[in-house]
Amino acid sequence: MAATPFRPPWFGNRGVQVLAGGALVYSLVQLVAQLAGADWGAAFLSFAWSVLFGYVLVESLRFRREQEAERDEPAEPGD
Repeated sequence: MAATPFRPPWFGNRGVQVLAGGALVYSLVQLVAQLAGADWGAAFLSFAWSVLFGYVLVESLRFRREQEAERDEPAEPGD
């Protein structure tokens, strides 16, 4: 089984998710505009940014869900 990647505690913050979502929307709008203008090089770069920001958004949401699950688990009596 692969080791879980290190994520700083602030990675699951709502602000990170809002920024990643906003950057993703902006990159997708730029991608469509550049495809419509036949600017293929810039469109590829916008696609790459979209993939990056989408990944950050998905991983941030997953990490926040893990943090909330850990918080909701009851502590063992011996702790």
